[in-house]
Amino acid sequence: MGNSPEMSGGTGAREPVIRVEIPAGQGIQVGDHSAQDNKYIRTYIEKQVIQPSRAPAAEPVVAGEVPQQPPAFQLRPELLASGPGVSLVRVVIGMRGVGKTQVAAAYARSCIDEGWRLVAWIDAGDAAKVLNGLAVVAARLGIGEHEAGLESIGELVRNRLEADGERCLVVFDNVTDLDGLRPFLPSAGHCQVLVTSSQLDAGGLGEMVAVDVFTEQEALSFLAQRIRRSDEAGARELAGELGFLPLALAQAAAVIATQHLDYPTYLARLRAVPVQDILMRMTGEPYPRSAAEAIVLALDAVADGDQTGLCRGVMNMVALLSAAGVSRALLYAAGHEGLLRQPGTDAAAGPESIDEALGRLASASLLTFSVDDSTVAAHRLTTRVARERQADDGSLPALGAGVAGLLSGVTQSLAEPWQNRPAARDAVQQIMVLHEHLAPYLNEQDAAGAGTLLRLRRWAIWCLDELGGSFAQAIEYGQALVADDERVLGDTHPDTLAARYHLARAYRAAGRFDEAIDLLERTLADRTPLLGDTHPDTLKSGNSLGYAYRLAGRLDEAIPLLERTLADSERVLGDTHPDTLAVRNNLAATYRAAGRFNEAIRLLEHTLAHREQLLGSTHPHTLTSRNSLAATYRAAGQLDEAIDLFEWTGADREQILGDTHPDTLTTRFHLARTYQAAGRLDEAISLFERTLADRKQALGATHPDTLATCGHLAAAYQAAGRLGEAEALQNRK
Repeated sequence: MGNSPEMSGGTGAREPVIRVEIPAGQGIQVGDHSAQDNKYIRTYIEKQVIQPSRAPAAEPVVAGEVPQQPPAFQLRPELLASGPGVSLVRVVIGMRGVGKTQVAAAYARSCIDEGWRLVAWIDAGDAAKVLNGLAVVAARLGIGEHEAGLESIGELVRNRLEADGERCLVVFDNVTDLDGLRPFLPSAGHCQVLVTSSQLDAGGLGEMVAVDVFTEQEALSFLAQRIRRSDEAGARELAGELGFLPLALAQAAAVIATQHLDYPTYLARLRAVPVQDILMRMTGEPYPRSAAEAIVLALDAVADGDQTGLCRGVMNMVALLSAAGVSRALLYAAGHEGLLRQPGTDAAAGPESIDEALGRLASASLLTFSVDDSTVAAHRLTTRVARERQADDGSLPALGAGVAGLLSGVTQSLAEPWQNRPAARDAVQQIMVLHEHLAPYLNEQDAAGAGTLLRLRRWAIWCLDELGGSFAQAIEYGQALVADDERVLGDTHPDTLAARYHLARAYRAAGRFDEAIDLLERTLADRTPLLGDTHPDTLKSGNSLGYAYRLAGRLDEAIPLLERTLADSERVLGDTHPDTLAVRNNLAATYRAAGRFNEAIRLLEHTLAHREQLLGSTHPHTLTSRNSLAATYRAAGQLDEAIDLFEWTGADREQILGDTHPDTLTTRFHLARTYQAAGRLDEAISLFERTLADRKQALGATHPDTLATCGHLAAAYQAAGRLGEAEALQNRK
């Protein structure tokens, strides 16, 4: 698990990641599942997640999974005005089950039908889901770079919509973190935004649109369309029993229609369901108890008419995964593994059988399809009932372990996360949701399932580290993982140390150097006696700690540690091993920071030559070494050589990574510094200004790299005699 690359080079700015190959037998293993046995996992990875494209998509664009219209849908047109020119942000508020999502979905479908330029649907259940949803929108629009941080991508989407949002709609469904969403809401322009939430204070985000339960007439009309039974008194009694809640009425109607029941019979069965034994009412959920009872009846009705057992199996699996939806391909993969059959059987189920089960569940209003039919989702109350029924009958841990094994196959098939960032991010989200849903029900008897979840979560934090996405997300996940690993495995277990290592790297990437150093020192101290001082993971810890020391300005500690690590790596792994090259690059950058330019140049020229020979002249690792060498030339006063090398590297990085990738910004920052040193102030100032704007967006205003750029720009202003601008910039720091 400790096979993460280290960054190297740079003075005052974060250098790019150097990714190393994972030696055979040392990769991140999350289970024994062989993805080769399941062709549907490959389908899921290749087709389920939208692949990013730098080319803008042709209009109109639909991003995300807009729900289909359910049977006998009661349109409530008075709730949302149609057409451009209405309020920028509208917040659809109401208790769960009243149909907030369906109101928003109806409006989204109408915009699609009218050919709007963009209709985006984002599950906003937590901050991570918002960021991943915005990344999908960016990919569909062809903006941003695949390797950029998620916050940066989200801000790019917001800026695009502010500047060019005419006939564009973005829906943030089921918002729970109001403050987390606020930075990504357009503040100007013509884009329309819908936010659905059960939180009354969400009205502060925009114009509030209250959605209540059905009126009596709406409820009666809905039941008449679904059931077609001439018993208005019975319909009125049922609607009242269910509190006129649309979700409960839909599921009651499905059962009544399918089983050809009359209202009194259904009501008698409804009142006899002991749902209180399995489902405790949660604070903030004002729906009537009969709503959960209606869901139980609907689940049982579908299951009783399904001899294959697939309806219950599909519903139970969907209940364990993300509320944003589960792709058909992943369900097909589960069917192939025999996870969806009744307990006690392991027979595989083909796509045709699973599709039939999906149709039954959708007809019973238990599932909804996305507009393109590729994904299914269920209401959160429905999935909660399904989960707690599994917990009550004891089947939840077994299915959870099976789903975890399935996701293990997904992670193994993904290979390197950077090769398919959208699929990797989706896998991270599914793993985190699975853990959230399973954790309350696991106990000492479920040690195997808990262990698999821990391994999956370690893969997820490693994946976030490799992707270089959201620092906040990586830190939040990493802190929880380290705490659980320490509790379950102990402070010095190799897996605990691996989790701690990646959390430290997340701290370092966020500019929290003291926390990173403390964690890396502990990890190195524990790995050395456990694995030996020349084990690859120990060497990685030494390299990472040396890098953190350099960033913190502790060069006297960084240099001897990196020199020792390089000597051990050359002896154990060889002179040209990727890990050795990473340490050498890092040591050279530290020599440069200490003013030992000749030694730095010698090491970097050696490293660059090896990387060009092994990887080619435009490989990202080669560009890292070239950038470091250019920075050292500048520091040594060889400005002409430095400018040539920076301009060459910058052009290659823009072409390969994009003009806003952090590595490209690092090169641009160093080139601006070199222009300034050469007296080319106008060019330096222009480049500093551009880099500062991009770094604020990508890293935040208080990140060390952003502050370094701000300081150098202020100095350039001062050197050019632009004292007012220099002072204003210093005051804003």
